[in-house]
Amino acid sequence: MGTKRKSVDIEACNSCESLQTDLKVKIEGRSFKFNRVLTDAISHFYRESSNMIENISDNLHEINLSAESFDEFLYTVPSFRKCINPLGITIPGFSKYEENLGSTENHLELWEAVRVMKIPSLIRNCETKVGQIISEDNFERIYTKANHYKSDIVLCRARKYLDYFFMNNYNKNLTLILTYEDLFRLIKRWPFHHDEMQDTVLRSIFEWAENVDDQGRPAVACKDDVVMPTQKRRKYENKAVGKKVKKVQEELSMLSKILKASKINSASIECLEELSKHPLCEQDREAKLIVTKAMNYKLDRNTHGYWPPDALYGNSLGYRHIGVLADNDRVSALVLGQRNWIRFPRCPLHTKITNLTVFDNELYAVSSTGLESLIFVYRKKEWTFLLDLPNKDYSVVSKGSFVYVIDGTCCSVKCVSPRETPVLHSEIKFPVIMRNPESALDFDKSILIFCSADSDDRAAVMCLEVPEHKWTDCGYLEGSAKNMVGFRNETMYFILQRDGSISQVKRKQDNSIEFLLIKRLWSIQNTLRGAFIYRDVLYIFSNTPMESSCLRGVSGMFREIEYWYQEEEAGNFVQYYIPVLDICRSEKIRDTQISLA
Repeated sequence: MGTKRKSVDIEACNSCESLQTDLKVKIEGRSFKFNRVLTDAISHFYRESSNMIENISDNLHEINLSAESFDEFLYTVPSFRKCINPLGITIPGFSKYEENLGSTENHLELWEAVRVMKIPSLIRNCETKVGQIISEDNFERIYTKANHYKSDIVLCRARKYLDYFFMNNYNKNLTLILTYEDLFRLIKRWPFHHDEMQDTVLRSIFEWAENVDDQGRPAVACKDDVVMPTQKRRKYENKAVGKKVKKVQEELSMLSKILKASKINSASIECLEELSKHPLCEQDREAKLIVTKAMNYKLDRNTHGYWPPDALYGNSLGYRHIGVLADNDRVSALVLGQRNWIRFPRCPLHTKITNLTVFDNELYAVSSTGLESLIFVYRKKEWTFLLDLPNKDYSVVSKGSFVYVIDGTCCSVKCVSPRETPVLHSEIKFPVIMRNPESALDFDKSILIFCSADSDDRAAVMCLEVPEHKWTDCGYLEGSAKNMVGFRNETMYFILQRDGSISQVKRKQDNSIEFLLIKRLWSIQNTLRGAFIYRDVLYIFSNTPMESSCLRGVSGMFREIEYWYQEEEAGNFVQYYIPVLDICRSEKIRDTQISLA
């Protein structure tokens, strides 16, 4: 049979709250000194349970409660959050005294008392009530104490509160007090999808890492578990940072693990540049690499159709990755992983499409009309004219803020800014020693331009730094500069030459660039149109037939090669993505000369 719980007569308690100030409270024979509100509440609970409430003038000097009686008293203590509805309006009939009795201070004082008694049932019941009162105002105090006490009950409620709170809000102070495990969990499942919030989140991660110990605990509480007021925390943290010399771990540090879990690619380039110079990045090479990779992604965004693994979360958001081909006067697309080809809508102004590029998640086509070239953007399922340029046979690379059009006839690089007016932003003249550009590829913070030299046995390499627009002579590369294509994975850049040579492009410590030959895939001269890696498969398009027996994966780069070709001359081949519904509604290519090796 369950015991009927009694409750405190709050009005009676309130009417005589100052009758006694010297009352001693004992629980199971152990003395406790509670604050005035709790002492009065315990006194009235004791009087009521002992049928002494009628003789209220009787003076008590000492109360000795059993554990069972104190558990009954805990049940009567109201939860402050229960008196507040979701709109923040106080429910009528809930007195000011009840609000005081159910305050955070009283709950924490009772929590300390039951922990001193070490009675599991009392600790469990009290921690359940503490978990119920968690709010933005008291989260720091309760969470810090729960970690100190290692209370699974309170920490579980605190984590649920974090999930709820951060669904629509952001509070930097809350993230700064989290342990490594809780911050990692929150960042990994971060509910924000607004890019403008990611700068604040990243800065908070670095600020948290500045003030965390080797066990992943923030240094915001003293050893005796007295929580510091927010206004004093900064002074303490500065002292802690001055004393602490962090040992950089050989494996991934806590900072780098959290950065990997974050949506760092959504942060602004300004924020990333700022954090790349942070002292923690100088100490932690892995964290520096993660920030640098995110910066490169922002600069190289969608260049040659490159998306990091987390950019679109695969195809889960209703999009499908495709390989887009400039196919004479049409744009054709390969649905990656399905080996199906579709057609983009035809543009009547397209005569011969020579180049495709992706800038700011939009597809751009360069169409030659003989003496000039027209640039179109594919927007809202139709082609829109953007700009006309003199000459033809350009190399086109999207990088950073511009689409760079390399014009060998005018010996200049035209910087096209599609979303600004005027569209043709500026023009960069070739250096005197540069001539006959054949191919242009993105690399790191640069554009590499490969020029024909005195023979097909080697190519001159020039480097255009972005966004500084400075030229650097990078010497020569063995092999022809014609029909060269580039591709990359998450961390490395590669070039594929017409003779089948794959080389890794690396920047050395002295800032010079070197090409490391990795493998030769074939031995014939090939007319390459494009290449990219998607899900560990290297997709290649060419105008030269190839035997599949020549094509093998390369360990550490890609597991297999999917080689497509058509003998009719095509333009370049880049990676892009479109909604699945657009694929379903597109014209299917059934009788095509495009073949798979």
